Amino acid sequence: MLYNKAINLILLFTATVAVQFPNNPTSAMSADERLFLGENKKGEQSNESAHEVEIDAEDNKKFLEDAMKAVLDPATVIIKNADIVENFKVQLDEIDKENSTLEIFIEEMDKLSLEVCKASQESLWAFVTDINSEYKKKKMIRVAAEEDEIKKQYWKILKKKYADDQRIANDLKLKRKFIIIKERGTNVQMPQTKQREEIDTMQRIWSRTTVCAFNTTVCDSENASRTMSDIISIFKTSNDTNELVYYWKAYRDATGRKIQPIFKHYVAKMNDVAKAENFTDAGEMWRYAFEDEDFLGTVDRLWGEIKPYYDNLHSYVRAKLKTYYKQELKDDNKLIPAHILGNLWAQEWQATYSKVAPYPDVARPSVDENVDILSIDLFNAVDNFHQSLGFESSKDAYQNIKESLPTVNCLPSSHDMCDGVNYKIKWCGERVYDITVGLSRAARLLGHIQYFKHYRNLQPLYRDGPNPAFHDAISDIVAVQLTSPKYLQTLSFVKVTTGVESTINHLFWLALEKFPLMAYAYVLDKWRWDIFANSSMENWNEHWWDLRIKETGISPPVPRNESDLDPAAKYHVVSHVQYITYLISHILEFQVLLSLCKKANHTGPLHECSIYGDKETGKLLSNGMSLGASEDWQTVLYNMTGESELSTKGIIEYFSGLNDFLKEETAKLVRDNEDMDTSAPIVVGIIVVILTLLMFILYCVKKRDASSRLFSLCGLSKNGSLDIATSELSQCKTNESAVGVSEAKL
Repeated sequence: MLYNKAINLILLFTATVAVQFPNNPTSAMSADERLFLGENKKGEQSNESAHEVEIDAEDNKKFLEDAMKAVLDPATVIIKNADIVENFKVQLDEIDKENSTLEIFIEEMDKLSLEVCKASQESLWAFVTDINSEYKKKKMIRVAAEEDEIKKQYWKILKKKYADDQRIANDLKLKRKFIIIKERGTNVQMPQTKQREEIDTMQRIWSRTTVCAFNTTVCDSENASRTMSDIISIFKTSNDTNELVYYWKAYRDATGRKIQPIFKHYVAKMNDVAKAENFTDAGEMWRYAFEDEDFLGTVDRLWGEIKPYYDNLHSYVRAKLKTYYKQELKDDNKLIPAHILGNLWAQEWQATYSKVAPYPDVARPSVDENVDILSIDLFNAVDNFHQSLGFESSKDAYQNIKESLPTVNCLPSSHDMCDGVNYKIKWCGERVYDITVGLSRAARLLGHIQYFKHYRNLQPLYRDGPNPAFHDAISDIVAVQLTSPKYLQTLSFVKVTTGVESTINHLFWLALEKFPLMAYAYVLDKWRWDIFANSSMENWNEHWWDLRIKETGISPPVPRNESDLDPAAKYHVVSHVQYITYLISHILEFQVLLSLCKKANHTGPLHECSIYGDKETGKLLSNGMSLGASEDWQTVLYNMTGESELSTKGIIEYFSGLNDFLKEETAKLVRDNEDMDTSAPIVVGIIVVILTLLMFILYCVKKRDASSRLFSLCGLSKNGSLDIATSELSQCKTNESAVGVSEAKL
């Protein structure tokens, strides 16, 4: 699910520019779930998540350290081999020495950028299809490093020689190019300079993290240790809360706790880089890519609008999980401990589906048992959908994918070879176990290919989305359309139940991925922005959990302190990769979908809309994609939707039916839990009374003989009359010593 940038290593790698690795924490694999060369997650290409990454053996770990610098940066474009690298340097020096006009300078740099892009993709593709080749790995890394150097020099030369050219301010096209060159040139400075020791060190710690296995007394063998990949798997499958708490803490001790002192130096250096470029801090430098003077306010507004929907999902999931985790959820604090949500970062919750599904007896869509599905069948289904919209086929990009056993460090990805002709998909050959996940991955990968094709005729500088979120947003639209029960019913190889219950289950499945991811993205980058902007702030980890609890209702399963740095358990934090993209991309996805459905004259709930076969709708989408980054994102969005601001109306409308359902069901679950909590003491009390009576009766039976003798002495055995018993009581007591019966024994 990587899709290049999107994954960033768990998003794994990220690449922009011509390579365009969109940034999607939930990528083709599904939210942060990827394995692959990044987040140390051994085979995490499961069917549900996205935004996770892993590595395996020592070679892969070393690769992670090197490749991440090269491929992971949001603006990276990788280059070719050593000879070509030297050639690029020579060309760049010549361009720098020339006393040319601004137009000629940009034209020459465009030519060089295109050449670099081709070499970059050739080198990258050679490696991802033969990851065991040390030679290809080193070539890719060297080319990637030079690629970043060229981007830095592009900006440096432009700033030095042409920044005072008044035409940049007055000519919209030149101004647009200036913004793009600046954004790419500034954001690669820290990650690719000689002063990046902190990032190198943090990545090294993160990528080599292993922890001792649960309940292991001696951790001196491979079998006694666990990688991130292992831990991610455990979180998805284990119901042992003691085991989950152990790994949750151990992983953070091995990452964040060790990274914490280094991170402080990193923050200071990043702010120095930002200030040198006239930004107030590193957070502002990051946000520059979104071309919004009040991006902080925009993000707060968007989150505020969708938070009630997240809160309803959270309340429902908590109420359902209470059946399984009574001890963990016994407090009435409305929080969910982070370790019981099926994900190491609690950033997507699909692993809890079997426990919390609205209608557990209604099966999710599956492959018909009588059909043998190949990966290429998934891509054919996606390609057919694209062609129904009037798009050209992308079969050439996937026709050579192989059906083979996936390796633990395989990374699905989409590649623009930068020649306007060739586009490729790296697939991992995994068998199709979950049809919904499989189709989503294929749709996202092929969606990026379609985007590449649509802007292929633009100048190299414009071959990208207009902001970091567009690529993933557009690619996800068809993924959502393809996986609806209504559409799946049209595929001969899918067995699916339709109806209200099936629809609710499907919407819920999507919500478990998208809303927690958006919440996590909001908190993660808001925390980093706060850290960058407030040099006097000291309680960084406390601030993290204040935000996590306030905004997302997620709490740590064990006490935390300032020796910890829990956000650094995330790859993006140690690698200087922004995460807010995932919040923006999901909002954009449904905003554009809403517009497309209006164009298709759809009436009824948005989740029932299908744009399949509507070429007018396809043309609207195609026109927007064809603009690439040649226009600012507000203009591109306006062309697609008639709106120039981000709007949550689409995502709110899409999940409105589910939201209503969750509110009603949560109220019932809460009442049931309260009734259970209220009735439990009563039931226990009744049981205690009954047991007490039984014990008393047994005691009385046991002492019956002794009692009979006593009663006989007192005359009670002859006459049960209370009057007689009373009249003879004094006689009974006076004879106690004679008969040897004491009060204590009675």
